[in-house]
Amino acid sequence: MISDDTSVRNETHPRARTDRREGSLFIIRSGNTSNYLNSFGKGSEARAHHNRGVRLQTADAFILGTHPLKERDRIVSLLTRDSGRRRGVARRARGARSAFLGTLEPMTEARVMFFEREGRELVSIDSIDPIRPSFPLSKDLERALLLSAFAESLETFVSDSDPAEPFYRLARHAMDSLFAGAPPPAVAAYFDVWILKLSGLFPSPAECAGCGRPLERKTTLYFDENRPGFIEAECRHGEAIRLTDEGAATLRTFLSSPLDPQARPGGVAELASVARRARRNFLGHELKSHRVLAEVLGA
Repeated sequence: MISDDTSVRNETHPRARTDRREGSLFIIRSGNTSNYLNSFGKGSEARAHHNRGVRLQTADAFILGTHPLKERDRIVSLLTRDSGRRRGVARRARGARSAFLGTLEPMTEARVMFFEREGRELVSIDSIDPIRPSFPLSKDLERALLLSAFAESLETFVSDSDPAEPFYRLARHAMDSLFAGAPPPAVAAYFDVWILKLSGLFPSPAECAGCGRPLERKTTLYFDENRPGFIEAECRHGEAIRLTDEGAATLRTFLSSPLDPQARPGGVAELASVARRARRNFLGHELKSHRVLAEVLGA
């Protein structure tokens, strides 16, 4: 478990919390304007009844992806702190003069204002104001492919409408690291290990998955994807990935500390391989963006 002192700096610490207060208002829309009514606001009974359960909300979010809707609209997938994955309709987002132009790139962090009606899965997105666009990273092929891989992983492993602050902190920490110049392979391995850990899918390197005995730091680690888990040499039965001492040390550092952008950790290819097998074991297949990343870069 990561120490509380470390959690101040570690964006992925599961126990870290950020206090926030988000207001919501009942709204009545007319054309391109919105009249806001609180629960004691004035208005005819008919209009209040028509708009019952409609709220205006704001949330910081990462853009995960978009899909075309009709001729001019898009469905936007978002990662929010308090509500996990949300999907909303961005009206006229496909037009050349769209107000959403340049705001919908994968892993752009933005403040999103949306209207939510009780009982409906899709929200109506009113505005997206970028906090930190991901576009500067997309100029480099490797980083651009990583953005898509991060977004698809979050889309896959984060639940709908459930609090997801640890995943949000992981996403921000990974983006902070890329912007700070950390090596993309190290950021990718760190992200993959942690998103599986937060999902309960990454095994502990401290206990043998074969016999249950503690795995000492000096013990050579093997990863058996059929269990899946880390084992010692005596519990090997068939093929298993052997971690070098450097790879095992990097894994323990990843699990106990934030990623240092200035560090050049060794063994990240081994950890990427372990994460890939653990992910595939759970899903039954590899994610599309990760396949593309491997084909293009040989990752």
